[in-house]
Amino acid sequence: MKNKNKFCQHKDVFERMNYLYQASYLMATSNRVAASYFGNNMVACAKKAVLRMEPDLKRSICKWCQSPLIPGESARVRLLSNPLKGLRWTCLTCMNIRKFVMRKGYKLWLEQPESIIETLDFTAKSKIKTHRNVALQKYFPRRKNQMKLVLKILQIF
Repeated sequence: MKNKNKFCQHKDVFERMNYLYQASYLMATSNRVAASYFGNNMVACAKKAVLRMEPDLKRSICKWCQSPLIPGESARVRLLSNPLKGLRWTCLTCMNIRKFVMRKGYKLWLEQPESIIETLDFTAKSKIKTHRNVALQKYFPRRKNQMKLVLKILQIF
């Protein structure tokens, strides 16, 4: 019987991009230069590993300075009605303008159900942790509390 859990390729790059996005988002209000730096690193990680970023993630980052677009703090959002209905995002760091047209019934390709081919499970335990548990059980067969403490310490690192 085949293993149902598939390991995701480039998981470490996705984790790094997630960390850089969160750091950029947190730094956006206090230090816009640092936020732009973290955003630039995130985009560079995606390009180096030849990975596609999700459209929602792309839309929340300025194309010019790669700083996160937070409405009211680092970006200004205005509704447009003429000639087409849509949104206009203005980055307050570099003053770059992005326009998104809003059409009735329009969905991005990734939001449509036929675009999903397979779903990867990121919660599967890696092989390293199972080997680590087996090794610890050899050293601490009777001391379950001590083994749990060692496991907690190892999870921190």
